[in-house]
Amino acid sequence: MSSIDYTAIRTKARAEVDDELGKIIDPRERRALAEEIRDQAHMELSMLRDERQQLVAAAALYEPAPDLHEKFGISRTHLRRLTMGLLHNDLDREQQINPPPWPPLSERAEAARNAGLPHPKDAVDQATAISARYEEAAARRRAAKEHLGEAGEELRAAIGRVDVGQLERPDFATIREQARTAMLDELAAVDGSPEERLRLAAEAVDHWEEQLNRLLPERDAAMCSLAFYATAKGVYYSAGINRNACNRILARVLGVPDIADIPKRDMQPAAARAAGVRFVKKAGTKLPKIALEYEAAKARHDAALQVRRELILVMGAEPYGWEAPQIAEVIDRDPKVVRRVLDANGNAKK
Repeated sequence: MSSIDYTAIRTKARAEVDDELGKIIDPRERRALAEEIRDQAHMELSMLRDERQQLVAAAALYEPAPDLHEKFGISRTHLRRLTMGLLHNDLDREQQINPPPWPPLSERAEAARNAGLPHPKDAVDQATAISARYEEAAARRRAAKEHLGEAGEELRAAIGRVDVGQLERPDFATIREQARTAMLDELAAVDGSPEERLRLAAEAVDHWEEQLNRLLPERDAAMCSLAFYATAKGVYYSAGINRNACNRILARVLGVPDIADIPKRDMQPAAARAAGVRFVKKAGTKLPKIALEYEAAKARHDAALQVRRELILVMGAEPYGWEAPQIAEVIDRDPKVVRRVLDANGNAKK
């Protein structure tokens, strides 16, 4: 296995670019900086590319080992393509699709020597180090290019609303009911004591609560982008909420005290930019999907919450007679949460 976490390297590089560019509201300034970051990363990749290929190929041919590609953050196929490119003076397009045969283990070192490939000391370690630098630069370039596209869309939106066509309007009622039924069926199928069923219901509540916290900002960001920067009307139909709920969210992100204070439609793009509302690329296709996922998660969460409540009442009554702190420990909640459920049913315990 690789001693370097390439996923962490790429994630960190992406986060740094996102943070650096996310502070800039003006899309022109953001585009200019994104171009600079992209060009810097491209230059670094150009400087590293040949040396990386030589070191990776040397490691593969002189110091072969199982799963060596993982040390370099690439696939096994990619490692072979880099290596064969050196052995055969770079493969053309046809050869990349149907490459020459990979040399047997006993012949790899000789193949490398015949190609004039040097065997540097600690080839694997050197290849690993340069691969980490290469993947970091590649991640920065990818992130910058994405921001370039988003900034370009924002500039087009600044001229006029972006035409997104007719938005999909999913059947949220059916999705909610299907998700609710599925959750209830899953918890009903649990073969165990009421305590074990309560624990599993509580875990389901926690899991779907996390999903809701993840999805809600994504849904609202896509919805606000469409409402303020696109030609779409009735965006709330695609978000799974009603008009008033949508307007409350729009008022909140604009920082106005009331729905009545939301600017007229022709003034909304400028007001949204002034409030720092970001343009979401492909929001028209993203919103219905995110909203469907959110509504299904909410239905599952509410169903698990219902089962948890029912089982709290079971554990608080005879023959169990558990007290609130004991139940709270099982569901990993404050005893006050349990007491509210028991109080509502008239059988609270201290």
